[in-house]
Order: sequence, then structure tokens, then C-alpha cells
Amino acid sequence: MRVRQEITVWDKAPHTPNHTYITAGTTLIGVIPKGETVAKYFSRPLRTWSPSRRKFRDLTKAELSVLSL
Repeated sequence: MRVRQEITVWDKAPHTPNHTYITAGTTLIGVIPKGETVAKYFSRPLRTWSPSRRKFRDLTKAELSVLSL
């Protein structure tokens, strides 16, 4: 499982929120909406999700300990 925060700069849509995504390989299994600390898992993982054209950073162990995964 990999938890990474989106850090994309949206020039054409500056009010687009950058969420934190939970993935297993290339499958999206959950999301943590911006400003929240509780993970929301999908009943069916999204295999069509693609991180293309976006920027991400992996969360540190200290940041992960604050979240409810």
C-alpha cells in the first residue's frame, strides 16, 4: 500500500483540491479528501485511475501516524 499526496499546480483551475490517494500498485483503493484525516475506501478499487500528468509526494511515517487508515 502506498499513500501519496497530490502536489499538482493547477494553472487553469486554481481551486481544484489536491487530495491524498491510497494505491496498491496501479489500483486506487482509497482517498483522503483535502483537509480530512480519515480515509475513505472504495468498495470496488479503481483500476482505471491514472497518476499521469500529476505530481505526488509520498507521506512520511510521522504524517501517516496522524491519519486514520
